[in-house]
Amino acid sequence: MYAPISSLPTRAQSLVSLPVKILVMVFALALAGCSTSSVSTSGYTGPSITSVKAKRTEARTDLRRARREARKEGRIVKKLERSFKRLERRVKRTKNEKKKAEHKKALRTKKRELRSAKRKLRRADRAVARAERRERRAANAIVTARKRKEAAERRLAESKKRAAQRKARLALAAKKKDEAKAKKTRENTLAALFSSEDPALKNIRDYQARVDGKFALAAIPVEKVNKSLFRQNVRYITRHKAGTIVVDTKARFLYLVQPRGRAIRYGIGVGRQGFSWNGSARIGWKKKWPTWTPPDEMIERRPKLEKWSYRNGGMPGGINNPLGARALYLTQGGKDTLYRLHGTPHWWSIGTAASSGCIRLMNQDVIDLYNRVPNGTKVVVL
Repeated sequence: MYAPISSLPTRAQSLVSLPVKILVMVFALALAGCSTSSVSTSGYTGPSITSVKAKRTEARTDLRRARREARKEGRIVKKLERSFKRLERRVKRTKNEKKKAEHKKALRTKKRELRSAKRKLRRADRAVARAERRERRAANAIVTARKRKEAAERRLAESKKRAAQRKARLALAAKKKDEAKAKKTRENTLAALFSSEDPALKNIRDYQARVDGKFALAAIPVEKVNKSLFRQNVRYITRHKAGTIVVDTKARFLYLVQPRGRAIRYGIGVGRQGFSWNGSARIGWKKKWPTWTPPDEMIERRPKLEKWSYRNGGMPGGINNPLGARALYLTQGGKDTLYRLHGTPHWWSIGTAASSGCIRLMNQDVIDLYNRVPNGTKVVVL
């Protein structure tokens, strides 16, 4: 019976495990080779252009060597042929039989040398022919390798293009699915908001899209707006008479005072100019889709606005006009205070302190306020 491996001496165990180690190493190298060959940026798995060019260089070197050898053998053959002809002429001219015999003997020796040299020359010529064939094959191999690599690159590019198209299709499908899901969610949210009995959401339908004159007002995404900023009727105790507008810049609300301790509250955005003035004024005049003329201070900060300066006629009214759909111009003692209550296309700025401007309302709200208050209405800014 054979002894188990564990019972063998340590040296014997190492000898037994040596073939196993070699097999493991060979297998690991094979895997590394496979992974290296499979990782190709062009998808080409044939011989590299560099290695094929190296073979062509080697073939050209062999060809030059073979041609040098053939030229050398050719010179030897020509030299022997000239020597052979001289000996032939010497044999013909020589009359002395003894010398003639010596010349004939030398002629036979020279003839053997010439035959041997011609054989070497033929072998050299054949070597040149073989070297030329190898050089042509190497040159053709370069062309073939380039063509195969280009074909592999085209296949890889087409594969990447198809993969990109497939990815784009999947992304588009996912986007459409997400949009459909978001639309459905929004529809459900809107349905819940529109059917809500919450007093703060009583006027929420007024924030839908509408046409005002020659301009189309976009819908306010009511699901993204804090419900406290929507127009609503609230309890409001104040010493001011009904019909007065009270602007609370800190709380970001505008109140249109109503009888019996009530008020219509609007959410507002307050700009730097909105904090720069307080007191009481009156609405001097109102304007639909007003023209905007940025002040010189703003033009200094943003020179691109020069084209809308009062010298150039200002920016005409429109959807993107910073004054929005309506503007109420405040006067004090018959003079313009440069303070305005106006709309804005930037609904997301309502409830915040914007970088510039006076008091801004959502376009739908400023239209409602415009229709409720006449010129001369008192405005109190806290």
